Amino acid sequence: MSERPVNLPFTAVVGMDDCKKALECALVSPHVKTVLIRGGTGAAKTVLSRSLSGISGKKVVNCPPNIGEEELFGGLDVEATVSEGRPVMRKGLLSRADGNILYVDDIDLMERSVLSGLLTATIDRDVVVERGPISSRYRVDTVLVATINPMDSDLSDHMLDRFDLCAYASDEDSREVLKRLYDFEMSPESLESRFSEEQEAEMKKIDRAARILPIVEMSDELLNVISELCAKVGAGIRGDLAMVNCSKCLAALNGRDTVTKKDVEEAAILCLPHRRDPTVQPPEPPQPPEEPDGQDEDGEDTEEPPDNNDNDRKDDGQEEQDGQDEEESRNDDEPLSMEDLEDMLFEIGRQFRVIDYLGSRTKVPSRTKTRKGRRAMAVSADGTGRYARSREPLGRTSDIAFDATVRAAAPYQNVRHSDQVSIVIEKRDIREKVRERRSGCTIMFLVDASGSLGVRKRMSTVKGAIMSMLRDSYVRRDRIGLSMFRRDSCEVILPPTKSVEYSYRCLEELPTGGKTPLGEALLRTEEYMRSYARCHVGENCFIVLVTDGRANVPLEEGRNANDEVQKLAEDLDSPHIGWIVVDAGAGFPHFDNAEKLAEKLEARYFRLEDLDADRFAESIRNVIDG
Repeated sequence: MSERPVNLPFTAVVGMDDCKKALECALVSPHVKTVLIRGGTGAAKTVLSRSLSGISGKKVVNCPPNIGEEELFGGLDVEATVSEGRPVMRKGLLSRADGNILYVDDIDLMERSVLSGLLTATIDRDVVVERGPISSRYRVDTVLVATINPMDSDLSDHMLDRFDLCAYASDEDSREVLKRLYDFEMSPESLESRFSEEQEAEMKKIDRAARILPIVEMSDELLNVISELCAKVGAGIRGDLAMVNCSKCLAALNGRDTVTKKDVEEAAILCLPHRRDPTVQPPEPPQPPEEPDGQDEDGEDTEEPPDNNDNDRKDDGQEEQDGQDEEESRNDDEPLSMEDLEDMLFEIGRQFRVIDYLGSRTKVPSRTKTRKGRRAMAVSADGTGRYARSREPLGRTSDIAFDATVRAAAPYQNVRHSDQVSIVIEKRDIREKVRERRSGCTIMFLVDASGSLGVRKRMSTVKGAIMSMLRDSYVRRDRIGLSMFRRDSCEVILPPTKSVEYSYRCLEELPTGGKTPLGEALLRTEEYMRSYARCHVGENCFIVLVTDGRANVPLEEGRNANDEVQKLAEDLDSPHIGWIVVDAGAGFPHFDNAEKLAEKLEARYFRLEDLDADRFAESIRNVIDG
């Protein structure tokens, strides 16, 4: 009696052509070692990955994302060490993947240090184990296939670059998907038999491609094309190598021994999108040459004789040009009036890459490196959190790490032999657990959207910086909110969120114009964040105030708005909220209202005109790093 099939056949998976190409390339080429499949929930990423066993003849070894280093790479074999009285190595799960396929679902949930070691071992085909008394290494030849849901979290650019190929799982015909899944659930054998011929053809296709691959050639012209493509998107040398290997695989899969332009184009889809540097702008396409005056497309002379209206047209054109010059001159050199700036919309300025600008700020005294691209993992002082590692206790401890304690005692049992116990543990063997919990971070941008911020397009620069930080927060799982104040009120237009798409829409539609109710903004935002901090214990909360510091809408009628703001800032008491003031004042003379405001708030102070978008983000990071 044949075994009941447990996986859907590879050829029975509906659509997902790019994902299938990427997996085929990994089965064909020994140089394609890592494949990442990105897609939302229910996109059949796991179904497709596990179906590889049916066309490769290899086992798919499942690796849980919460696996530890010792379980994955290997460590001390406690039982053998106790019985033999010497350190004995026990290989980890990765050794079972030698000659097979290693599959990790939701790889973004994997500990960053473990993921880095896994990628290194897979690419180098070499595993090095250094744990306590164990020092060993062994070879492993495997293909790493991983999946990720980018709507949940994402990997850092460095980690993404180490995946040779990355394919995006698109939504397919839901009716056909449902039908095949139902057929497989009711009768797996019947569905497998139905696709047996296609499975056989797929296996022959991969086997033939693997034999053709060593003789596949690529012209110097296409190599130059690959180099130019990678340079245009900001991909490094890994991108070039991945493009070459993938192009050759695609040619071999199509039964050819020569790479064509189409192969390179298809390889670019699998190798470049996840490596694209957002700070690198593609060059603008060249403009078509203008036809000479007085000639049509065929070169015929079409010049018309002058008439009496020529002078009028020239005069009109000259006046129009003079008007444009005057407008440009006015925009460059003169501040716009409040009427000019009423309800203006500025585009989001240049965006940039932000590198862990909040990573070092935490309310607890110790922390480890960031995990899965998220904010710092802080060592818990109250015994709560995830058991991350062990250490020798500084004093008495009630949170003993029994596994680490036994490992520490195991090598010495031959000199501690006792007939009454299986293993003798001494005080020096005791290890305690080190527990970690994520130190969250929330930033509320409080933006002066009054008319004065529209001068010289200040708002465009501010929007670009905020958008860049929002994108960074998406990777790091931080929350960023946005409040604006203008006319006579302050409004939270974006509560703390991790959604980049929604944040972009809010920024894009943020209007500029009107008066400056700065006092109202300070009071409302501080109250909002104080309430937020009470509901999110342990969260690091910051308010980034972007303003010129000049108010003209008092809280109490008849009072001086600027004096009122300074007094209010001095009286604000927010021990759990950090303040940063960015002076957006423009023109000459420069007033020091914002600087005085920062002093009263006990905040760090920056002038916007001294910072471009990149330096703006870097300064925020330095402030919060302390």
